[in-house]
Amino acid sequence: MAEYTGKDLVVSFVNPAGTLTLGTDYRSLSASPSIGLVDASAGSDADKTYLTTQKDGKYSWSGVAQTGGTALEDQLLEGTQGTLIIGREGTTSGKRKETVPVISMGGQFNYPYDGIVEISCEFQKNGARTFSAY
Repeated sequence: MAEYTGKDLVVSFVNPAGTLTLGTDYRSLSASPSIGLVDASAGSDADKTYLTTQKDGKYSWSGVAQTGGTALEDQLLEGTQGTLIIGREGTTSGKRKETVPVISMGGQFNYPYDGIVEISCEFQKNGARTFSAY
């Protein structure tokens, strides 16, 4: 079995303000793909059946806010459109690369009184995601 850990994750948010590297100080990244369903069941059906409609999805990222600068916060403003590029196992040749257009739902900060400041952001899928290799 070829297990791997998240330590090699590479993730970038390419947007009109530039390329924001989110993989450096990340804590987690999760992808939640989904698809719409239409109930196609009728009168005498013993079981429900469905038709699939449009694909959808959300991406959730969290990381450590290392400095008080504004670049990270400014590029994650709610409504910012761009592209997430995700390399789950790094950028070694042949490793899987996911590219997906998204809309930032806005950076959210957590300021614990006794800990490091964390930032998180939800991204709404905004078009077709593609898979390729580095």
